[in-house]
Amino acid sequence: MAQHRELIGRMDAWLAVRRPDYHALLQPGVDDGALDAFEAKFSLKLPEAFRALYRWRNGQPNSSFDSLQGNRMFSALEDIADTKEMLDDMIGFDFEDPATWRRGWVPFLSNGGGSYLCVDIDAEGGGLPGQLVGFWKADEDRPVEHASVEAWLAELVASMEAGTIEID
Repeated sequence: MAQHRELIGRMDAWLAVRRPDYHALLQPGVDDGALDAFEAKFSLKLPEAFRALYRWRNGQPNSSFDSLQGNRMFSALEDIADTKEMLDDMIGFDFEDPATWRRGWVPFLSNGGGSYLCVDIDAEGGGLPGQLVGFWKADEDRPVEHASVEAWLAELVASMEAGTIEID
């Protein structure tokens, strides 16, 4: 069994016990067809850990403003597609600097104010494919926050289990 599946199981169990209201509002997972359609629409290949996360749950509904971690909410796949399409369409117009937004970024955690944690599929700006990049709309830097979706999950679950998770 892959590590990300174990981590998702531990996260699920933790949320069910310690944040039951949040756990209950998470939407049912998507199937491989929906993930395949997302990949085809944007001509990219999602990391397996990302696919597993969205098979588990399809984010939270737009009516919920509860954060999963920090001040970031867990976006539904259809919201990711809408956001990604909007931001991709801004390249060359609103985003004249190619480093502002890259087509290989998939924004899956949102602060609700236009900033996201993104899977960096291609690492076009440097680093390693699959790293997680912070897109802060008011800042020009795009820091690598985690080496991968699996590394983020490991850190998230460790913070949950240690009681150190921050939720705004």
